[in-house]
Formats: sequence, structure tokens, C-alpha cells
Amino acid sequence: MNRAAQPLFLCLLLGLGAGQAAGQASNAQAVAQAGQTATLSVNFGLRELLLNRDAPNIVRLATPWGQTSGGVGGTGHPDAKFSSYYSSVRPVGLRVRVPAGTRPGIYPAKLSAQLFTCDQKRGLCAMRETSVAVNVQVLAAGEVRQNRPLRLTDELLASPLRFR
Repeated sequence: MNRAAQPLFLCLLLGLGAGQAAGQASNAQAVAQAGQTATLSVNFGLRELLLNRDAPNIVRLATPWGQTSGGVGGTGHPDAKFSSYYSSVRPVGLRVRVPAGTRPGIYPAKLSAQLFTCDQKRGLCAMRETSVAVNVQVLAAGEVRQNRPLRLTDELLASPLRFR
């Protein structure tokens, strides 16, 4: 890329680009019996990416029974250079009520996240979106299974940037 085009490209990237990992699959699963509440836990395993504390970072869970969302919070970064970012991000619990009478089985759901990140190594800040397929398993009476959390990592969020 020639030098004159680099600043324009960077402005377009920051203004319009968003990392989008559409439809990635995971083994994450929320579990509940009909008439109970299922909780999907979203953990953050970020190493190089920092999340902006002042931006509207949000995660959403869409299920056959509705949608729920949660905000992101955590501990402020101790380095003054990164004071507007989290040094660690708390897990987010997304709760959805499974209607009474729902038949036991596995139901597809989708977790989507809109996160405002900054890559510490590259110095590139951008809004990133990801979409991950997850499941809600409705259990039969007396059946016991464990929830499996979803872990959002640098790799999951660092998908190629696309223009919209």
C-alpha cells in the first residue's frame, strides 16, 4: 500500500471496520429444566486486547424464548497509560427462563458481543463484533448436567476486519 493511502485506510478501518466472527461454533451450553432459568456464563480470556471502560461493551444471548443482554465490567488497569481500559474483565452471566412445558432437548442459541477493544501490541483500537453458536439444553425431570461457559479470547475476537 502506498504511503499516501495508509492514513485514509486507517481512518476507514477505525470508523467502519468491525471484527466479525459470524457463526463460530463453541461447546458452550446453558442447562435448565423446563420452567427454570438457564444461565450462560461468558468468561474473558484476553491477553493482548484491552476492553475500553467508557464504551458500551455488551454481550447478548438470543434463544428460542427471547433475548437477554449484559454489560461488561471489571478492574481498572493499574498502568496510567491504559487507565481507560480494564486490566481484567469479570464474567458475565446471561440468564434466560425456559418456559414450563418445553420438551427436553438441545436448543440452538446465539451469543453476540459488541466490544470496544485496543490491541496493546499493535496500538489499533476498534469496535469488534462476534457471534458464537451456543446451546441451551433443557433437561428431563431428574436429569443433571453441567453448564459449560463460553470463553471469549483474543483469537476469537481477532477475526479479519470487514467493511460494512
